[in-house]
Amino acid sequence: MKRISLTCYFILLLAPFTQAELSTVKGLGGDFTQPYLRVSGAQTNDRAQVNGIIHADLSVIADEAWILPVSSSHLSPGQITSRALNMPGLRPFFLVGEDTQSLAWLRQRATELQEIGAAGLAVEVADTGALARIRAAAPGITILPVNGNDIATRLQIEHYPVLITATSLEQ
Repeated sequence: MKRISLTCYFILLLAPFTQAELSTVKGLGGDFTQPYLRVSGAQTNDRAQVNGIIHADLSVIADEAWILPVSSSHLSPGQITSRALNMPGLRPFFLVGEDTQSLAWLRQRATELQEIGAAGLAVEVADTGALARIRAAAPGITILPVNGNDIATRLQIEHYPVLITATSLEQ
């Protein structure tokens, strides 16, 4: 089974939410990168450029099949006890699996999750069909397959589905 570090997933997960302003080098008599792009055979995409700034669209991942299956041995479906957290600046996210409890939880809370801007981590996913079912339960919400063992250990949780915010951990 192939595994990718949790840090890489968080970078992919949080990249669309960053607010950093990009800058470009201008005043060199035109686009100074054009000769390099032509030499390397790369093509520019005018639709992705706005005012000379290229924006990466990370909302579409080419093929996630190589990541799957994802299994988190420290987590299982079940009930959790809600508790307060003190993690200022943490963006809301949630953990789910492909089980019926997670799918029902997603359907029930999809609107709330979208309103607070929560991103999802699917911590138990067998295949692309299961990932599609999870995403269909909460359309419009980013849900990525991730091994949740590190999160489970750090937050001392054993079960999912769970919503984690800067101030609370709740089901």
